[in-house]
Amino acid sequence: MGTLSIQLESVNESPRRFHLESDSDWWEQAREVLCESDVGLCAPFALELSGYRVGARLLFRGEALGAVDLRCGRCGESYTHEFREPIELLLEPSRSQSDAPKPGIELDAEDLSLGVYNGDELNFEPVLRDILALAWPMQPRCVQGCRGLCPVCGTNRNRTGCSCDVSEGSRPLAKLGRLLEESKRRGR
Repeated sequence: MGTLSIQLESVNESPRRFHLESDSDWWEQAREVLCESDVGLCAPFALELSGYRVGARLLFRGEALGAVDLRCGRCGESYTHEFREPIELLLEPSRSQSDAPKPGIELDAEDLSLGVYNGDELNFEPVLRDILALAWPMQPRCVQGCRGLCPVCGTNRNRTGCSCDVSEGSRPLAKLGRLLEESKRRGR
């Protein structure tokens, strides 16, 4: 079973490596936040961090890793999407109990590389969830040059070509493209 927490006392003045790994419960909650209920987990999400104290501040550097099973937004095929996101996080102790009412880490809303900590345990769950939300692909693609599906017959054009006539009439914005081209020619 994974854990995404570090005991505060384990962070010293000299750098130390930390491997934090999510578990299935964390992934189920993260899927709900990301509104991705049909996404399967291929490799658990983990944080590979080097952390140390700089006075009362804590500095963590490393990366977030993981892999999920997504569907391509162009061809609809399933593929494995790997995450490898850099992390640099500077945490300051809470000045008062009102700054961070509950134990753990609270990130700065405007700069996710800054935050405050409170208590004896540093819980990196919200950090990983925020990193994942920012790195999540808006338009998943199985490969960079995915050719998608034929708009006429629905064939996956990455696998086989088709002989369908994809004329301008079958493209809904073709007329707008022609108008744009005409206006460019007139402007020259």
